[in-house]
Amino acid sequence: MTLPGSRAMGKIGRALRGAQAGAVAAAGVALSFFVLDLLRFQPLATPGFLSGAVYGPSGLEWDFISMSGLIAGLVTAYRITTFTLLHFLSFALVGVFASLQFDWKHIAGLAGLKPLLAVAVLCTLAFSATVAGTGSVVALESLGPLAVVGVNLFAAFLLVGYLRLANMPEPGDEPAA
Repeated sequence: MTLPGSRAMGKIGRALRGAQAGAVAAAGVALSFFVLDLLRFQPLATPGFLSGAVYGPSGLEWDFISMSGLIAGLVTAYRITTFTLLHFLSFALVGVFASLQFDWKHIAGLAGLKPLLAVAVLCTLAFSATVAGTGSVVALESLGPLAVVGVNLFAAFLLVGYLRLANMPEPGDEPAA
């Protein structure tokens, strides 16, 4: 017997699981760029590119003594927080979409390649939209298309992997016919 609200709760649970998977993917993207920067012997280059694109090449000088410096510092903190929230929100939305669109419990092997590629495209669009939404499109050019696509493919692996693990059938469950 199925309860009237059980189907809706199932969708809410799947959406929450998708948002969690998206957050994992967003963190993976951020961490990947930090690692790529370290491999290029340019620590924090990506945040520098992003902030340079948003705030100008010279950036902002931190001056908390004057009122204008304090306001400029608060505006900078606001912009960084906004970028971070948009980054995580856009990937969470990709995760929710992927979780609701595909049945991760029954996708395996080569059948999982199409959903993986779809999620990879969505991750790349989410990252690009976040960067474009904050006015730092120049950062995409400095990062390079290969790095952006590669890191977002990694994000798709993280997102899909999280959804596959979260939706694995219990050992006693029988597969649906």
